[in-house]
Amino acid sequence: MPSKDVLPEGPRRAFVEELFTHYREAGRPTLRQIESWIRDNEDLPGTASTETIRRVLTGVVVPRTWATVDAILQAFCALADRSPDEDRWPEDNWSEVTLRGELKKRWNAVLDDYEGDVPTLPPKPSPPPEPRGNFEDPWANVAAPARGNFDEEPPF
Repeated sequence: MPSKDVLPEGPRRAFVEELFTHYREAGRPTLRQIESWIRDNEDLPGTASTETIRRVLTGVVVPRTWATVDAILQAFCALADRSPDEDRWPEDNWSEVTLRGELKKRWNAVLDDYEGDVPTLPPKPSPPPEPRGNFEDPWANVAAPARGNFDEEPPF
């Protein structure tokens, strides 16, 4: 788990802490073990390479797709012999949050926090005025040349 100097308090740290909980529960598998489990389970909606897994666990990146995060979580849960749909807070009889649900909530919080910092684009310019004239004849708005030097032969 990155130190607070490297990964300060906030939604990103909360997301990585939750993921690290599952990583520890799985026995701290190597990145290759995690990637191998994901690769061997073809029915997963997402995938993750060793580099992606490393960068997610260190808080460097947060995947933009839930399928990637879910694949990593499923690998950790399988290696820990748990289900991602178990209660996250079993002592709390009022909460029905699953392991997957808690991680997804924290993942969304990171993306929402990040997306709030993105600058907005200026308003779209108004469309140009429609040209006047006949659209079926492209030469309709072209003035005819003066009669004096006009030759109807093509220039080639």
